[in-house]
Amino acid sequence: MMNQLKRYLYRFSIKQKMIVAFLTVSLLGVSIIAVSAQFYYTKATTQDFYNIARGSSASLNHQIDRYFKQLIQSTSAVIAGPLPSIGGVFQPNREAGAIQAWLSGDEPLTLPNRLVIEDALRRYITINYSEIESLVLLKENGEFISSNGQVKYRPEEPWLHLPVGKKTVVIPTYVSYPYQIPIVSLVIPVYSTENARIVGRLVVNLSLSEVKEIMGKTSIGKTGNFVIISSSDTIVYHPDASLLGKPLSETPLKRFRLSIPETMQKVDSLDYLTTFTKSDFTEWRILAVVPLQEMATGLNIATKSMLIVLVVLFLFVILFVPISTRLLMEPVVKLKKVMHEVEMGNLDVQVEHHPGKDELQSLNRSFRQMIGRLKELIDDVYRYELREMQFEVRQKDAMIKALQGQINPHFLYNTLDIIRSIAFLEEVPRIEKIAGNLAAFFRYTARLEQLEVTLREEIDHLRKYLEIIDIRFKQNFQSQVYVNEKFMDVRLVKLSLQPIVENAVKYAVEPMNGNAAILISAFDEGDDLILEVADNGPGIPLDKLKDLRRSLAQVGEQQAAGHYAARDSLGLANVHARLVLHYGDRYGVSIESFPARGTIVSIRIPDRKVISDNES
Repeated sequence: MMNQLKRYLYRFSIKQKMIVAFLTVSLLGVSIIAVSAQFYYTKATTQDFYNIARGSSASLNHQIDRYFKQLIQSTSAVIAGPLPSIGGVFQPNREAGAIQAWLSGDEPLTLPNRLVIEDALRRYITINYSEIESLVLLKENGEFISSNGQVKYRPEEPWLHLPVGKKTVVIPTYVSYPYQIPIVSLVIPVYSTENARIVGRLVVNLSLSEVKEIMGKTSIGKTGNFVIISSSDTIVYHPDASLLGKPLSETPLKRFRLSIPETMQKVDSLDYLTTFTKSDFTEWRILAVVPLQEMATGLNIATKSMLIVLVVLFLFVILFVPISTRLLMEPVVKLKKVMHEVEMGNLDVQVEHHPGKDELQSLNRSFRQMIGRLKELIDDVYRYELREMQFEVRQKDAMIKALQGQINPHFLYNTLDIIRSIAFLEEVPRIEKIAGNLAAFFRYTARLEQLEVTLREEIDHLRKYLEIIDIRFKQNFQSQVYVNEKFMDVRLVKLSLQPIVENAVKYAVEPMNGNAAILISAFDEGDDLILEVADNGPGIPLDKLKDLRRSLAQVGEQQAAGHYAARDSLGLANVHARLVLHYGDRYGVSIESFPARGTIVSIRIPDRKVISDNES
């Protein structure tokens, strides 16, 4: 998937991709900022609303509770009845104790008593709370007296059938009878002034004027409002008077979930914030409902600002990015032209480069260095090809010379065979043997097709050489080969032993006029085979021995024998170089010498009997 996207992007120029990238990053950045601002601003606005609405509804609850409690407290004077007149017995007050006497059952409800009590209730309303619609005194036996002189009420009056209790009951909004206005009622227990026994109840029917005044002082948003809901889920107060006293299920509020405070709900495609607090006295909930849009006016401004910034940023990218892209792409275009010239084979082009930390300039510098290096490599390849051609020519010349040189050994072999035949006829065995061994010696050395031979073949060749040396020095020279038969099939580089022995003859046997001995032995050491050539000659001086060892070490490091062509120890260096080249630097020739006692030359080769790749 990623590779397909890359291949698709390769169809467009860098300029186009940079413009799209700038636009994408800009739009993405603004979008992220807008979404973040929306989220956090909405969260902050919601929390602010909850704090404000919770505080406001708690304050409204407190005011309404205090209003009800003050009204209840003020009715104690009515319940107790008017105080006796100051005139005493000469001017008695007929109202004094009339309410208590009637409720306690001491006085029958006569018309004069009813009128006195009704008058006392009306004066209380006139003097204290004009918003009271009526006061009703209820006796335990069901008799009642109303401040408005009403002698009969509807059976469905909510306060009429309430059980007698010690707690004041607040009845939520309902329509009064007979005035047909929305009221709330307070049902207050009446205690006897003599024995503190409940003797009746006082029903205070209140219009909602005072509640409206309290609620009307507080608003939230343009269309948001506070609503009072009773514990039975009816509307106690609502700015829309037509909803007063109705159940929630019959009002627009039925679309809201009002069981949990501090929620944001979507109703009719609008988000609303709702919260409420509950009164411990009335058990009413004061609910605050407001559209989120009205509380988030700052968010609307921020959204508009984001749109303006987005438009300005879009115009900026459209106008500025092409200019900046052209400036940024100019070095790339120049480099592309230079690369095209190099592709066409022109390596003499100049790459413009300015020092600094700019990556494109670093690329120009690197490409310029690459062109220079490429020219050097081409020159080197040209020189190498020229040398290769010269080497091939020389190799052909050498091959021709080698083919021509094969003619001369045949003549030599034939001549040696003639000498051997004449010596046989003339009965000169020493000459016959020398001629035969010498012919065999030259035939062995002239075979170029084999790089490795067996140790058996190498020792057979060596024996012929030693027989010639033995004839030269008559009976004074001694030689002996001590090699176990199990080593005879080990493979080694051809002409490895004979040059070492020849070197011993030159430096050990000849100086002593042949009165010397050469011993050849072999033993295994791990996976290697050690061949030793020991003589009892005068030995090698210490300084010359060091030079020999140093020369052999250099040969091992350089893996070339031609470096030592001018030395006396040509045989040793030659053998060592060939062994190192063929087997590796672990193998080769080493020298140990003891002054006046002799010298030991060791040859280390791998103990293997397989046919080498070179021979095969």
